[in-house]
Order: sequence, then C-alpha cells, then structure tokens
Amino acid sequence: MNVHKLWEYREYVKVNGIMLTNELISLLQTSLTMLQVENHFTHMQYWGQIYGVDRDYHIAVGINRDAINERKYFYTTDFKFWGLLPKAKKKYKFLSLIANTPFRGDISEKIKVLDEALDQGDPERCKNMKEEKRLAATISNICEEAEVCARGQLVKQPDGVVVVSPNFYGLTGPEAKLLKSYLHIRPAQHKWNTNILTRADYNLSMDFLDSIDMDIPNGCWNLTLENVGTVAYLKSLYWPGMMYFHKVRTPDAGFLYVGNGRKNLDVPFLL
Repeated sequence: MNVHKLWEYREYVKVNGIMLTNELISLLQTSLTMLQVENHFTHMQYWGQIYGVDRDYHIAVGINRDAINERKYFYTTDFKFWGLLPKAKKKYKFLSLIANTPFRGDISEKIKVLDEALDQGDPERCKNMKEEKRLAATISNICEEAEVCARGQLVKQPDGVVVVSPNFYGLTGPEAKLLKSYLHIRPAQHKWNTNILTRADYNLSMDFLDSIDMDIPNGCWNLTLENVGTVAYLKSLYWPGMMYFHKVRTPDAGFLYVGNGRKNLDVPFLL
C-alpha cells in the first residue's frame, strides 16, 4: 500500500479484520518517508507484517524506475533501522516452505530445517538457515505467488520499462468481478501468447503479466465485492493473511500481508 495513503486505506483493510493503529501509521509514514528520500525511490509502499515470537517484522518496498525489476524489500523490528533484504536463493525458498518453527524476530537466529524427502542417512537432510535468509525467501515466495495488481495499474512503456501508471482510473464494476482483471507482479511465467489467445481486448502495454485466473488449482483465489459492489477484495488461499483491495472506478488499490509467513500447502486437497 502507498505509505502516504495509509490513513485513507486503513478503512479498507479494517473490513478484513486487520487493524492499522494510529501509532503504527505514524511510525511507518515518518520512517518510510525518510527511507524513500535517502534512496531516491519513486514510490514507497508498506508491504505488511510477519509475526515473530519476540518481535514482528514490518516489510516495505521501494520502487525505482522499473516497477518490476527495480523493487527493493526492507525489514524493520523497531522502525528506526530498515535493513535491505538479500536476494532469495532457490534452495532457501524451498527450505522456507518446509520450516515449521515460528519466526523469532532476530535476523541472526539460526534454525534447523529437516528435509523429509531425503533419506535418514543423507547428511543434507538437516540444514541450517539464518532467519534473515528465511525472511527474504518467505517474502520472495509470497511476492511471486500472491502479490498482485489490477489490470492497468502497471504498464510497459515502448522501451520495455514497467512503470506505475499515472492514468489508472480503476476497474469497472463488471471487470472487478473477474479474476482475469488481476495480475501477478512478477516477470511473466506463461507463454508470451497466453493473453493474446484468451483476451479479446488484449493490450500489450497492460497484458504483459500473468493473470491470476490461470493459477492452479481453480479456486485458490477468493474474490468478493463489498460495500454494495464498490470495493473488490482478493485473498489467496495459499497464503492466509494476504489481501488486495481495489475501490471500483478509482485509482485506490493496495496489497497487504499480515501473517506468520507459512504457506497452506493443503489447498489442492481442500478444493
């Protein structure tokens, strides 16, 4: 969520039981405005909160010129120091999914992760992982699978740079009811012609990302319209605590995750 609109947007997230207190908003706006100025980010967003036993992690995203490839993720536990998260490695992204201990709130903490897919005698069966790497991997997994935007929020310029559209005026009521109106904020993973074959209104500048209606299994997203159809809410069943809201026919929209960082791996068996 745009950090400069948290006072306005807290009314939307309140519907889902998430409370952004006055104190939290004040702390976020003060510290993240300084972070934005120091790093010359074009956009600064509050990404969400991951619960820890001792302290919670608060996550922010700084966006430079390219809104897809130049995103930097920061964490804090005290709102005084914002640390830059390292790029998540593939092995840690896997280990973070099978780690069953809660976060502590200390980036130097080390945990042991048991990979039950390996034989008991395999020396690689039990691996050590620092909490900082686990945090980076967890956030990377959530972003790849559940961080979304409305169609038209991000546009690709002729030079290939993706920017936050200044001309996004919101989805219409009928569009807001469709899963294909919401896109993953990540480099496209489907074939380049997927949207061309499935959208009669294909537009290269807007449809360069994967739409969530292609996600497997069918039903892994929960889309509802509240407030007499004026606000769309999107939730991922894979990542409890994730929510995206969009006020129909306005530019107001935001992503927020508040949870323990655990993926619900049982979704395919529950649907």
